[in-house]
Amino acid sequence: MHDSYQHALPEGTRIENYELKGVLGVGGFGITYIAYDHNLQRDVAIKEYLPDGLALRSPDGNTLTPITENSAKDFNYGLSRFLDEARTLARFSDPNIVRVTRYLTTNGTGYLVMDYERGESLSSYLKNAPVLPEEESVLQLLIAISKGLKNVHAQNFLHRDIKPANIFLRKDGPPLLLDFGAARQALNNQTQALTKMVTPGYAPLEQYHSMEKQGPWSDIYGLGATILHCLAGAPPPSATERIAAIYDNQADPVDEIFEIVDRNYSRRLSELIKWMINPKPKDRPQTTAEVLEYLGVADEKRSSLELGEESAESGRQALGKECIDAVTLHLARHIGPMANALVRKAGKQVSDVEVLTELLSRFIPSEEAKTEFLGQTRILRDDSREPATSTVGDSPNPAVMPQSTPAPASLDTDLIANAERYLSIYLGPMAKIVVRKTAGRCSSRDEFLEELVQEVPVDKQKEFLERF
Repeated sequence: MHDSYQHALPEGTRIENYELKGVLGVGGFGITYIAYDHNLQRDVAIKEYLPDGLALRSPDGNTLTPITENSAKDFNYGLSRFLDEARTLARFSDPNIVRVTRYLTTNGTGYLVMDYERGESLSSYLKNAPVLPEEESVLQLLIAISKGLKNVHAQNFLHRDIKPANIFLRKDGPPLLLDFGAARQALNNQTQALTKMVTPGYAPLEQYHSMEKQGPWSDIYGLGATILHCLAGAPPPSATERIAAIYDNQADPVDEIFEIVDRNYSRRLSELIKWMINPKPKDRPQTTAEVLEYLGVADEKRSSLELGEESAESGRQALGKECIDAVTLHLARHIGPMANALVRKAGKQVSDVEVLTELLSRFIPSEEAKTEFLGQTRILRDDSREPATSTVGDSPNPAVMPQSTPAPASLDTDLIANAERYLSIYLGPMAKIVVRKTAGRCSSRDEFLEELVQEVPVDKQKEFLERF
């Protein structure tokens, strides 16, 4: 647990159904708390948007108020970017990326609700054990985070702040990439002003200048610098320090570090890290796929968020009626009867349910409602990526035939039946489809109910869960 912080909400504060228990961490853009979810009866992590120097707590002790009129503009812009982070993370289904389950606004600011994981940050670990002595452990860490980054980059987003403090070592499970506070701007906006927040030692030179183009190679530098810290026991020199030395015809300061690394680890690993932290962007790996290929890790056919355009020769595969109906139902909650016409028209133009939901979300005026819509339809997007060799017979599109998917043995048939009955109160006939799809994804009762409760209006979630 983090030390007390003067601007943090006090223990016991309620944010809807969440009760804060303490502070987990503090950063330049916000505070992360551990909280108890009274609906699901479990701990969660909640990140509050609270940028330094832009807002203060009001006398009520909860609400945030911008300090000045000028800071209000920056505060609101940052809050919008915070929402972008929520929407991005809510769409990922990757074991190496922190899982966001909900976004909400209250107290004049925004909150991200995430899974609470037990473990410690890599930076905390390195304080007690300065290096990772086993090369196999280093490689496992490098591969896991590279895979997570590959999915981030596939959606044209950057992390921009990879460092030991933003990698979490779980007690049970692979490491997690945390804090996408710098992943707020798509790669196609690179020519615009970028974040001024950099972490010396881990940030490449291009992150110090707004006019320099950033890309996956920038995150690769941060990851390489983080791994070098794990090998050498200390952060690398800053990119500006390295460039200054090279321009003065002096040796790159990292050369001395690699002399130590080369005595304790394989030349193959050492050469890879040198490549990843090359001062010149063009001389680094340009994609994480290159890093994984160097390590001999087979390239997966599709990442968990990679859309991939279908070739003209292959033709378009129509989305099934059940899928179209489910998307229409969710969209109608936000824009009313016009949802039917919009979904039908868009459904004829695209063959990927993720493209469909992204396209339709633009017609939802409220940013929070967009996030809710994308979260509600995430299950449809996940199922649309299942391989065609699914157990659903010979159907060309198994994702639209959830009624044929048997419930896993770990889920009781009575639980499935009750879920269908209770959820139908809110979803009508679509409840059966949603329940069967969810059952196919979940391996435990808690996980199953946690997914389903997201389909229920917030004020009815507790009532829904109490039925079980």
